[in-house]
Amino acid sequence: MTRSTFAGFTTARLAMAASQRSLDVTGQNIANINTVGYTKQQVDLVSLNLRGGDVYSSNPSSKIGYGVETTSVSQIRDPFLDVQYRNQVAKVGTADARQEVLDQLGDVFDETDKDALKKALSDLSSGLDKLSANANSSEFDSIVRSRCQVLMNYIHQKNADLKSTREETISGLEKTTLPKVNSLLSDIGELNDAIYKSQMLGNPALEMMDQRNTKLDELAGYVPISVSYKEVNIADGAKYNYPVVKLNGTNGTTYNLTAGDHGENFASLSAERNKNSLGTEDGTVSISLIPASDFPAYADVSALKTDITDKLREGTLKGTLDMLNKSGELDNPSSDYRGIGYYEKSFDSFVQSFAKTFNKLNENTVPYTGITNAPTKGVPKEMTGDGAEKIEYSYNFANAKGNFLNHEIVNINGQSYTFGDGSGGTIALGNTMEDSLNNLASKMPATTFNINGNPETGTWEYKDKKLTWSSTAPLATGQTIGENSIKTTSSKDIDNLTYSANPLNIKNFDLFKTSDGSSIFTASNIKISDDWMNSSIHIIASHDPKAGTTASDNITLMIKALTDSREFTYEYNYTDYAGNQKSGSTSFYNGSFSQCYSNMENMQGIDSSANTAILNNHISVLSETSNNKDAVSGVSLDEEGINLMQFQRSFSAAARLMTTLDQALDTLINSTGMVGR
Repeated sequence: MTRSTFAGFTTARLAMAASQRSLDVTGQNIANINTVGYTKQQVDLVSLNLRGGDVYSSNPSSKIGYGVETTSVSQIRDPFLDVQYRNQVAKVGTADARQEVLDQLGDVFDETDKDALKKALSDLSSGLDKLSANANSSEFDSIVRSRCQVLMNYIHQKNADLKSTREETISGLEKTTLPKVNSLLSDIGELNDAIYKSQMLGNPALEMMDQRNTKLDELAGYVPISVSYKEVNIADGAKYNYPVVKLNGTNGTTYNLTAGDHGENFASLSAERNKNSLGTEDGTVSISLIPASDFPAYADVSALKTDITDKLREGTLKGTLDMLNKSGELDNPSSDYRGIGYYEKSFDSFVQSFAKTFNKLNENTVPYTGITNAPTKGVPKEMTGDGAEKIEYSYNFANAKGNFLNHEIVNINGQSYTFGDGSGGTIALGNTMEDSLNNLASKMPATTFNINGNPETGTWEYKDKKLTWSSTAPLATGQTIGENSIKTTSSKDIDNLTYSANPLNIKNFDLFKTSDGSSIFTASNIKISDDWMNSSIHIIASHDPKAGTTASDNITLMIKALTDSREFTYEYNYTDYAGNQKSGSTSFYNGSFSQCYSNMENMQGIDSSANTAILNNHISVLSETSNNKDAVSGVSLDEEGINLMQFQRSFSAAARLMTTLDQALDTLINSTGMVGR
């Protein structure tokens, strides 16, 4: 059927309404040209054509539509560009998180424009050179010690800076990054719910959809996500499309970040500081996710908690975890990125090699004794016999200090006595030297000496700080005892007392010790030994016992050790598949100490430069993708200006159509049939 005569007014009215709505939307676009995240809107129009006419009452070719219908106001977006943008922003997030930490590491190791550790190594070499020219000088020994202290200060400062970098990174993850991610997930869930309720009331909620898209774009910078849309019927055939957000993990694994009837439920992430076998924090972090589910909000879903540390592919979380958990080739097995751990382990290895090298060179090989100033020769008591006084021969310990040590040996007149616990023929060590000598005297057998050519037997005792032999019988009246009156039974001089040190009693001349008692040196626990600090030990100028006091060959070896090439290795402990504790090592550099530090400095520069190039490349691609998005979804004043003219003219044309129809009807009604009146 054809339209009624007055239907044309409806067509004109609908055209005017459509143009007016289009002008309103164009004004909305212009008003929000500077609004971040705003998506250009458009009026969706369809041709209105009522069906149901009878073909027998009208010619089908004469059918005419009833105008235009405004179905909705929609956003202009390209889903493919959204996917591209979110994938690229995740890559930017990864590189940016890495670069933030690498920049801090650069502040720790870069000595391009400042004097620090490498200068301290050079000054140490200069100090050793001066000591070499003044061997065994306490003054120049203290100069070397002070320069070592400067070196220790730099080592401790850099170690503190490395710890600070790690702690700040972990703190940023715990207090900023993860709360932000959880806040974004919460906001997305709440927006999904709000948009659903708004659309239930017939409001398209485009502005809230813009907010949600902005949140999704921001979330993509932290974790790799995919967004698909699920359709839900809401009322009278109306439909609601809500986003199903998933975290895309490695090896195709995915985790729901939104769920529920219309996406109102959301996931949450948390961090946990890892601990080593001793129960102390090892500086690494694990990330756990409680994925979104269809359970109601009040349900306990903690059992769904999953460790996703190794499942993250891209994003700020991935970049941060790489810097915290990975040490590159110094991991066992090797990992794919050099994080903070690489520089910590390299620096510890540098310190360990330095301490071991100089402690080994200054190793003391001379055993020490527990007694100082022990007598070596005995003397007889000069006297003239009165028939009552006994003959005596004594070793005077009045000037001796200390006490005997385990397994030390005293040889008296050819007979050896070993100190110990008193078992197996050893002499029991007492609490003092006097106690030990009393124990010694009690174990010494009766001894016969020739007194002025006549044999005389006597026994030993310790009294008046002397180890004394006393004859059994008194000296005969009138006989005299002089310096040479007492001989052995073979008429020889009595052997001297010899005191031998235990070969295992070597005084430790280590220049460096650990502050925590550990056997492994690190940048945090190395220190100058207390013995060197209080000058009870010194740098050994020469290990040759026959060398003179000016010999300095060992100091020369120390100077050479600073510039000699050596292999730097990182030593570590690990648990094998059978649960057994094992140790291993990884070699990472060959060169001198200064070159090893320069290698760490250069490695940081290389890593930073390479990451900067990657970051700039990702930013360039992201910028291009963003521009493409803006070209589709952004507001252009030129386009909106053209739209203003187009819709204004269409409005005017529709108004002119209505005027024309009015004139036609006026002619039809008022002028038709007037002839002959």
